[in-house]
Formats: sequence, C-alpha cells, structure tokens
Amino acid sequence: MLKRRYGNPTGSYQQIADETHGDCGLEGFAHDGTGYQCYAAQDWVDSAQLFKKQKRKLSIDIRKFVSKEVELLAILGDTKIRIWNFVVPHWRNKELLKHARDKEVEVRNQKPRHITADFKVSVITDEEFDVEKRFLADLSLYQFDVSTPVTQTASITSWLKGKENLELVANLSRKAALIGSGKSDSQKNKFLNRMVANYISGNIVLGQLQRELPEIYQRVIESKVERQNGLEVESYSTTLVPANFFSSTLDTYKSDLARVPGISPRVADLLAREAVSDWLLRCPMEFE
Repeated sequence: MLKRRYGNPTGSYQQIADETHGDCGLEGFAHDGTGYQCYAAQDWVDSAQLFKKQKRKLSIDIRKFVSKEVELLAILGDTKIRIWNFVVPHWRNKELLKHARDKEVEVRNQKPRHITADFKVSVITDEEFDVEKRFLADLSLYQFDVSTPVTQTASITSWLKGKENLELVANLSRKAALIGSGKSDSQKNKFLNRMVANYISGNIVLGQLQRELPEIYQRVIESKVERQNGLEVESYSTTLVPANFFSSTLDTYKSDLARVPGISPRVADLLAREAVSDWLLRCPMEFE
C-alpha cells in the first residue's frame, strides 16, 4: 500500500532492509519526510495487554530511531523525518496517543539531525490507506481479511426469541429437522444456534467489508444474488437428500466467492456460511 501511495509520479517510498543491522526504528520512508514503522502485537487477550505491548514497542522503536542517528543520516540523505507513523492493525486506548505526544516531545528535545523541528509521532491503521486498498483489491494484490467474529450465546438466544424473527426461526427449525433427519433434539438445537451465529457474524463481516471496500462488497452481493436466483429451481429439482444439498450448496458458493478478487479464503468461508444461513432462514433454499 505504501508503494502504491508513493509510486506516482516519483516512486518516492523507500523500504529499509532490516536483515543486517536492524531497521533503526524505521521500516521505510517517503521523500516528503513521512516515516513508517509497523507493528502487530501478538498473544494479547484484552485492551490492557494490547496497550502495554504497543506502548512498549513504540518506546523501543523511538529509542532506536534516535540512537541510530548517524546510520539514518546516511540512509535518509537530504530527507528529514517530519512524521513518524506507528502503524498497527488496531488500537483501543487513547493513552497510546498521549504516549506518542510524550515521545515526540522527547525526540524534539534531543534534536537529532535527521528530524524536522516540528517532528510528530502518529498512530495509524490501514484505514489511512482506503484508496490504496481498493486499488490493490481490484488487482487481487490485497485481500480483505478479518478474524472470525465471536457471537455470544446471549446474542444468539436473543435473536432466536425476537418477535421480528419468529417466521425466520420457524423456517429454520422446519428445515433443520429435514437436514438432520434422525438427529436428537440436542443436535438440532446446536445446528439452529450455529446457523444463527453464522448469520450474525457474517453480517458483521459484510458491514465491515462495505465500509472498507465498497466495490468488493458490491461484487460479493452480486455473487450472492446470482447464486440465490437459481436456488429455488435447484431446490425443487435436486435428487439430493436435504443434508447433502445443504453441504453441496455451501461448498459451491464458497468456491464462487473464492473467485471474487480482494477477499481472503477465511472471509469467503465466513460469507458463504452467512449466505447459506440466510437462505435457510428466508426460503430461497427449500426442502420438500
């Protein structure tokens, strides 16, 4: 994305290799004085742990950025860093911004020769690169990917009991009995809960895709509508038993989505499961 942003007209983004002597607290820079350092925290379970890891990493890399002054002067040439961007997948605590302010003041007070007098530290995510993401997604050079949303049991129960969903739940319950013919009530209830969880989590992913990559979202919706249009005839004419038809529909649509540029295999799987759940709830997929 950085290479795309700075690729025209001058190709002014320069990545800094870190294999030999480390990255000097700078992963790359553009000749307009914008620097970038990327970090993805691992093994965190809550916002407090995420903040602790990000704060520590920012401090370490800023320290390296200042201490490697001589080496960076040779790398940067005439360029002086005006903004040092700390690029993370996401952040959840405004204290990280306060820490960034403290660090930029600290760096300015030390007056290293490779920064400007108004040096800033910023915390950004890939939301800053929506234009670049859309362009690269169209070329299949970027794939939208998300972690599988966690749907709480309480949310599933609330959805199943919602007055506005009574008809949908009745449809799903009737079809679940046909798909799981011979299964116990407990197994049927697990299937119902899983279909509702797939529907809820899939809609979360669709919403995020629509916000970040509206063109790719539109292609996904067009693919869903196209597949849905043939389901009523296929449901009527199939010789497969309901369980096999259900599995076949899921696998086929997952393959369809895998051909949509700009989404990861995981997202294709999540959206295929959302679609099949939706078709069971509404009735494009019907069983006799």
